[in-house]
Amino acid sequence: MSSGAAALTPASLADTAIRVLAPGALEARGAAEAAARIRMLPPITGADVARSTMPALERIARASQAPADLVRAASQCAGALIQLETPAGEAPGTAQLLAAVVRLATAAVRSGLKAVDVAALLSG
Repeated sequence: MSSGAAALTPASLADTAIRVLAPGALEARGAAEAAARIRMLPPITGADVARSTMPALERIARASQAPADLVRAASQCAGALIQLETPAGEAPGTAQLLAAVVRLATAAVRSGLKAVDVAALLSG
């Protein structure tokens, strides 16, 4: 890792998946309104923000009729972060977060994004 690179944390991975990858995939499916609204969510910095992000994603999905699979996978990323920060939750939360990000990445590719673009979005 270069000296100027920020360390990848579970919160930063969840934030990038939710506020960068999900909107990109939503735009690929023609859900630009949902994408814009998700990008405006506050940065996911921990479990407290993740707790408020999950219902916000549901409200955005209902209001914009966004594709359910993309919003669900984004919400699962937030849920994993909550699990990760519970006592004894590091191992199951980490596995849950990685699985949720993979589901979101797979849904993004199925939405029309190229796998290399998905990887670039996730890596910042």
